[in-house]
Amino acid sequence: MSLNPMTLRRDNARAFRIFRARMNEGCHRFQREIGWQGGYLTHTVNWNPREKIWSVFDPEAAQGRYWCAFGTQDPREHQMLDIVMECNSPLKGVNRRCAGAFLKAGQQVFVAHSGKIGGGRKGIGKSSFVESYPHGNWQIVEWPDEVLTEMVIIGRINSKRLPKQLAHIVREVEKFKSSVTSGGKRSNQTIPRSTFSPEFAGQRRSYRVARDIESSCDHGLVVNLLKRCLKRRGIKMLANDRARDLYILSKGQRIRILFEVKTDLSTSSIYQGIGQLIYHGASAEKSPHRILVLPGEPTAETQKVLAQIGIEVLRYKWEDGNAVFQNLENIRV
Repeated sequence: MSLNPMTLRRDNARAFRIFRARMNEGCHRFQREIGWQGGYLTHTVNWNPREKIWSVFDPEAAQGRYWCAFGTQDPREHQMLDIVMECNSPLKGVNRRCAGAFLKAGQQVFVAHSGKIGGGRKGIGKSSFVESYPHGNWQIVEWPDEVLTEMVIIGRINSKRLPKQLAHIVREVEKFKSSVTSGGKRSNQTIPRSTFSPEFAGQRRSYRVARDIESSCDHGLVVNLLKRCLKRRGIKMLANDRARDLYILSKGQRIRILFEVKTDLSTSSIYQGIGQLIYHGASAEKSPHRILVLPGEPTAETQKVLAQIGIEVLRYKWEDGNAVFQNLENIRV
């Protein structure tokens, strides 16, 4: 099944209304000045106190596109708000200059971003952003003119988890911009390091069914939640890199525990997780404790095999839009 941009005005209008309605649920409205390089305007913003992001949705403010802007400053404390990320999609037709798009896969509609990040500063752009987030839920998009591009899938437009998924990406873009403007440089090395860069989401694949595309949008959410839960248990030496979802370092800077997060229980997903744990664990000086993180309980046969090869399973489930770990207290960390 391919991902295709929606090009009809009526389809995009309907998708925009659903997207806006989902994002505005539970929000508080304020009149604030929205600033960008070279200008500002006064507009109604919607503040989500749970996810701690504000959003602006306007079908008329930008010519030929839906204006969808997001930021992290609390409008209760700031009169002027800075835009962190825009995800503007065209009103109709094909316009790859827009960073955003509504994509259809079967009967499901997703909101996606090209990775083109504005900012008006050297080093802030699509290529550097994409390179900095290789773990993003990047999917092949097939356009009506037969052009193929990659876009990062944020989430399904009517998903209850969409505000959380979008807030996650907004904060990642903010971190990326801050890193560039402060003179920092993202490392592409896969050696252990004692810092944590939250996951963006997903794996690269060409064609997938809609449920797999959607589940991959949750990848970064689960990784970041696991990191927070481990920190609450007093574990400080947490890190990740381009190849590994999350690992715990020893005082000697070796990987002692390695995690691999999956967002579905399919056989191929579990096989992939096993391979990644074995492969990346093999490069360590001493074999680390390997933990496969799954959204539920695998079959009894699978659990037996995992135990035989020394892989422990950490289970989680979704409750009210939040991932909840079921046996973390029993995991040896």
